[in-house]
Amino acid sequence: MDTEGWIGELGRPGSVRELGGVRVSAVRCPARSLAGGGGGPYHLALLLAGELVLDQEGRTARTGCGELVLLDGGRPFRLAFTAPRNTVVTAHLPVVPGDPARCVARTFSGREGLGGLVAGLLTGLARDTTPYRPAEERRLGQAVLELAGALLDLKPSQVRPAPHLPRIQAYILEHLGDGRLTPDDVAAAHHISTRYLHRLFQREGLTVAAWIKAQRLARCRRDLADARLAHVPVHLIAARWGFAQPADFSRAFRTAYGVAPSAFRVRSLPTNSARTANDTSLVAQQTQM
Repeated sequence: MDTEGWIGELGRPGSVRELGGVRVSAVRCPARSLAGGGGGPYHLALLLAGELVLDQEGRTARTGCGELVLLDGGRPFRLAFTAPRNTVVTAHLPVVPGDPARCVARTFSGREGLGGLVAGLLTGLARDTTPYRPAEERRLGQAVLELAGALLDLKPSQVRPAPHLPRIQAYILEHLGDGRLTPDDVAAAHHISTRYLHRLFQREGLTVAAWIKAQRLARCRRDLADARLAHVPVHLIAARWGFAQPADFSRAFRTAYGVAPSAFRVRSLPTNSARTANDTSLVAQQTQM
């Protein structure tokens, strides 16, 4: 992977460490695409910021912040950094264990387990400015090879996948009551870029904001039809699920369900509960006047 013309990261020109047969480099680059293959070592890349997409061996790996991916420099590939600013630490490996074709274009989590150990070692080496003796450099290079080899030698079933849609949706559901929840917050909580988050939802034909709103409305609708909550004013139910402004909630509810929240509640509840709910709404309106 040619990094000529890229900007050195972490305060040192090129930010390259030669460790025996292993080279560790850290670079920063804008959004760009490149293709190659036919020569060169393997590249185990750790993304510290941004997002990269690797196509190789018939697979596509979408790698976000805090994740690792293996590229075979001796085979054709296409690589795209899709964020405006990307920072990547790369270990250039002369060999990888087992069947390399099984490992390339697969994303590994760099936040736990073997992946976390590899990520910590690569980040530490990229930041370290200590002048090591040749024997020490060889030992450090061997440590990189052994840890990377242990990670890449895992069977696919042993590799914990990066957090994707089901886990992200579960997180959103746990935080629906926070009216300040934004796609940026969700992405940061899962150590992925906001752009990658939007892309995950687009595959399902959704936007992040639309999915959050739909889930909030569905829970408001459920609570409005619950006789046990008939004494709770509509605006408090809305606030419980992240709608800070009653007018915004009423508008969104009517658009989604074709009826005002208070009318839906009266229609959905038994007669006595509906009367209680209606009286509660009148009291709430008078209190707000």
